[in-house]
Amino acid sequence: MQVFIIGGPGNISRGTVDYLLERGYDVAVYTRNAAAKRVAYPDLRFYEGDRQDAETLRRAFEDFGADLVIDTICFEPEEAQTLYRIVRGCIRHLVFISTVDTYGYPLSRLPFREHDAVRPARGAYAQKKRIIELFYLDKWHKEGFPATIGRPSLSIGPNFCPMLFWDWGFRTVPKIKANQPILVPGDGNGLMHVGWGYDVGRMIGRIIGDAKSPGKGYTLSAPDCLTRDEYISLFTDCLGTNPERVYIPPEYIERYPGVQETGIIYHLYRVNMAFSLENFQHDFPDYQWLPLRQGVEEFIRAGESAGRFQDPQVEILEDRLIRDWKLRLAGW
Repeated sequence: MQVFIIGGPGNISRGTVDYLLERGYDVAVYTRNAAAKRVAYPDLRFYEGDRQDAETLRRAFEDFGADLVIDTICFEPEEAQTLYRIVRGCIRHLVFISTVDTYGYPLSRLPFREHDAVRPARGAYAQKKRIIELFYLDKWHKEGFPATIGRPSLSIGPNFCPMLFWDWGFRTVPKIKANQPILVPGDGNGLMHVGWGYDVGRMIGRIIGDAKSPGKGYTLSAPDCLTRDEYISLFTDCLGTNPERVYIPPEYIERYPGVQETGIIYHLYRVNMAFSLENFQHDFPDYQWLPLRQGVEEFIRAGESAGRFQDPQVEILEDRLIRDWKLRLAGW
């Protein structure tokens, strides 16, 4: 079978590519910077092009002649409509990669199941993804268009890991490695649901082409959630450190000067994240997850190898939060 992947191979889709190639699929990737990516995947067929260039996308799809399509980088409703017009009547299956953020926070139920009531999505990114989901599901119900929605949760990869702020871990992890105090939102027992991006990609590879999948949505992540303390422990265990953990109320974090400008990740400090993967587990009971720890180890190796970790002696916003919170507790 031939699979046409739009976007990647990236933190998630590289797992999809490997999974499909290992099983003998013929895979092509439509992406920018194809020459650079071909170095890591010399046997993979690449098409150079921008996601918003409809004519180049159409020519690439028709040249490859795929019957299966995975769209990993669709962020605008107009992009989904364009792809639909290109592939309609030509394919057996399309998997659109959305996000769990379309469920809306705080989640209406814990753990959240795919059929539970959604709440308004926060932010333009999630709102647009929700519109695209509804577009494809409408085409499924009205026409039988074979679309499936994949919704990754927070995912760790070699180039980012979920942390409190948008530094993707490259400032926080060096602090952990240096045994410096670490900020933990709340009391450390808040729930978060993080998957290894590579494994999430493998889950997508398992879904594509399966006759049970069209018309359905699947949450894609590790099979279990963990507490914020447990998440930090993954890093301390891998690094062999035991830094002080400073527990700070979310309300204090949110109001602290500079926090909003830095770009705080709402669901990593304010709400509980816990998802049921029952749809995926029901349809694919043979799937074997990889340990999340492997994703943490990969992020650390990649950051160290590329020299992307910041000097831990450089003060960051978390350091100021910790210092001022301690002074407040001391009555200063």
